[in-house]
Amino acid sequence: MANRPPPPRTGSRAWYLLLLLPFIGLLWPPFYAKEHPRLAGFPFFYWYQFLWVLLGAGITALVYLLTTPRASRTPTADEAPDRQVGGGAP
Repeated sequence: MANRPPPPRTGSRAWYLLLLLPFIGLLWPPFYAKEHPRLAGFPFFYWYQFLWVLLGAGITALVYLLTTPRASRTPTADEAPDRQVGGGAP
């Protein structure tokens, strides 16, 4: 297998700043340490933190998709000799 240089980055490094949002949203507990408003009977303190768990997972997935280089496309039959119809090694 030949050593190939890694594919160039397709996304901006600015996307990584989105990863700070969950940290900032949970940084100051007195902001969300209250009982009201309630959601399905759960105090604000609990559902606000759980909401950030879901948002954090979504933000992480978004940043990953936007910053990870894509693998090169699969070569077509015309480009890859071992994939030609009726071709291949004798």
